[in-house]
Amino acid sequence: MSAQFSNQDQLRLLLDALDGDPSPSQRTLAGRVGVSLGRVNQMVRRLIAQQWVRAVPLGAHRVRYVLTCEGVQGRERLAREHLHRGLASYAAVRERIRRRLKDCALQVDGRNRSVRPAVVLYGVGDVAHIAFACAAELGLQLLGFADDLPLDTFLGLPVRAPGDLTQMALDGLPFDRLLVASLANEEAIRGRLEEVGFPLERVSWL
Repeated sequence: MSAQFSNQDQLRLLLDALDGDPSPSQRTLAGRVGVSLGRVNQMVRRLIAQQWVRAVPLGAHRVRYVLTCEGVQGRERLAREHLHRGLASYAAVRERIRRRLKDCALQVDGRNRSVRPAVVLYGVGDVAHIAFACAAELGLQLLGFADDLPLDTFLGLPVRAPGDLTQMALDGLPFDRLLVASLANEEAIRGRLEEVGFPLERVSWL
């Protein structure tokens, strides 16, 4: 039945919302799913018609929505599919980061090569979490992070403003490459690095 819905994530969110609050207004549902009021009304009607949801009148124009056995099974299946897609995306991102970190090691100039090439990551988001783990697996020396957020540390390592790293050193420790640990905002990040005078030839991008 879920094939009748063009967006499986919207369907999953709607079922989760109905299960968590059995008597919400459709306006509330629309806000939680991120669709228009008309769209959520259409989705609820279709779920009822397909017997995934049962509407129980409460009087005074109020309705309680109850997930049927089919609805519960469908919600669980959609949740598993969502997790599967998430894991597949994670694996792809992780492999891309590993390749870029390997490239960072290969691009280290021979005059500066040490036992473990030293890298700093730009960004403190989800991608940086993955890059942190990948750097450890590859034996790279991760000195810290560059970001304009007011953080002192992230994952136990120092966070410094990009302008503090223009001499290719973090807290006095030299590093070889700056890897931008972000899959978005490349132009904004490039502009920020140019603004502070960071040597772009020492920057690697995902």
